[in-house]
Amino acid sequence: MAAMSAFTQNQYETLCAMIAKGVTSIEQNGEKITFRSLAEMRQIKAEMEQSLGRTARPRIHSPAFRKG
Repeated sequence: MAAMSAFTQNQYETLCAMIAKGVTSIEQNGEKITFRSLAEMRQIKAEMEQSLGRTARPRIHSPAFRKG
């Protein structure tokens, strides 16, 4: 039996959209939600990803050098 997530996919998608827009408050279904900062939102997003079983892909940086 799989563990139940404390968050829904819809909540995750809403938070991602808010972060993309730079919006820190929203009113939905008569309930107003206000976050203190984008940093707080990003932390909650990471918690949601862990709870929903999403893992962040590691970023691979490959420096390129050219002779000038």
